[in-house]
Amino acid sequence: MKSKNSREAVSFDFLREEYFACLALRHTPGLGPCAWGRILNHYTGAYEALKDCRNWPVLKLASDACSQNAASEQWRPKAESEYREAVRLRLGILPWSHPLFPRKLKEIADPPACLYYLGDSGLLANPAVGVVGSRKSCRLGQEYASRISGDLSRKGITVVSGFARGIDSCAHRAALSEVGSTIAVLGTGLDVEDYPKGSGNLRKEMIAGGLLLSEFTPGTKPYSNNFPYRNRIISGLSTGVLVVEADAASGSLITARLAGEQGREVMAMPGPSGDSCFAGCLRLLKEGAALVETADDVLLNIGHALDLHSATQPATAKVQLRRGRAELPLVAENNVHCSSAAVEMTVDISGLVPPESDIAAILKHEGKLHADEIAQKTGCAASLVSATLVGLEVKGIVVRFPGMYYDLMRC
Repeated sequence: MKSKNSREAVSFDFLREEYFACLALRHTPGLGPCAWGRILNHYTGAYEALKDCRNWPVLKLASDACSQNAASEQWRPKAESEYREAVRLRLGILPWSHPLFPRKLKEIADPPACLYYLGDSGLLANPAVGVVGSRKSCRLGQEYASRISGDLSRKGITVVSGFARGIDSCAHRAALSEVGSTIAVLGTGLDVEDYPKGSGNLRKEMIAGGLLLSEFTPGTKPYSNNFPYRNRIISGLSTGVLVVEADAASGSLITARLAGEQGREVMAMPGPSGDSCFAGCLRLLKEGAALVETADDVLLNIGHALDLHSATQPATAKVQLRRGRAELPLVAENNVHCSSAAVEMTVDISGLVPPESDIAAILKHEGKLHADEIAQKTGCAASLVSATLVGLEVKGIVVRFPGMYYDLMRC
C-alpha cells in the first residue's frame, strides 16, 4: 500500500500546467460552469482538454464558436493576469486535477474549474454539512446555529457556510472550536479582506484553524451576482444542507434549492409558531425538508450518504455475523441500532484503506482509546481522525463510548 505522501505526490510543473489550463477554460468566451463540467469530466485533465479544443463540437462538449475561441487563445490575457496575481498573493490553488479537489464538486452540473484557498485544505476530505441562514438573524436563530454547528464539529463533521453576517458567522465560530472545524466559501476574491465589514478577526481564525475557499479571481468584489455561484459550492461540498433560520425571502433558500437539485439532503430547524424570521424554514418543511433539532438528527438524515473514500478507493469492510450474543449494540447499514441482536460479531478490516485501516489496526491492537490518543498513535490530524471515526461508526465497524472513546465492534 502506498503511503499518503506518495499517493498525493504531484509535480509542481504538472499542477502549474493544469492550473493555467483551468484558467484558459474559465476565460474562454462563451464557456461557463456547465461547459467546464462537461469538458473536464470528459478528459483526464484540463491541459489535455485544452489541447483537444478543436474536437469539442464533435464530442458535443461545446459550440463551434467556443472551440474557435479556445483555439485562438482569446483567453490568454486574462488567464496570464490572474495567474500572476494568484502567485503574487501566494494563494493556495486547487486545479481540477489536484488530488485534494473535492470529488463531490466534480459531480454537480456546474462545477468550478479551480479553487483558491487559505488555511487547511485537508478539511475538504472531511464529511461536511452546510449550515446556512439569514444575515439579519434573531438571537434564537444565532443560538440554534452555534449549538448545532458546535455539536456537529465535535462529532467530526466539518461545517460549511458562506462567511456572511448572522447565521453563517455563528456557525463558523462555533465549529472552529471543535475537531471538525469549518469551511467558509466566499463570494469574493480571497484577497478581499474586510467583507463583510468587521470580519477581520474571524478571517484570521479561519485561516489558522479552518479553511477559506473561493473560485473567484483575486480582487473580485462582493457583487450580488456572485453569491448564487458561491451557494452552489456550499451545497456541492456538503452531504446535506441545514437552514437554521430563514424568512420568506432569505437567500439561504437558494442554497437549499441548489442542494435539492444536487441530490443533497435538505434540512430545516423549526422556529416558534408564527415567527416570520422562520417562515422560510416552515416553507421548506412543508415542501419535504427534514425537520431537525439536534446534531444527532442531522447525522440520522445524512448517515447513509457519508463517504470518506474517493471513487478509486471504495470501502470494502465486511461485518460478519455468527451465532452467539453480542455485548455491544449492532449498527446496521441503515444506521438503525439493534441492541437486542443475539449474535456474535467479528469485523473484517482487511479491505479498508488509509486512514480507516490505520485507525482500525490501532484499535484492534490497543483496544478502546480516546480520539486524541488515536490521532497521536496514527500520526494523523485530529480533524481527519474524527471524521474517519464518524464514517467507521456509521458503517458499524467501530463503536463510540461516552467521552469520545472508541473501539472496534467486538464479540
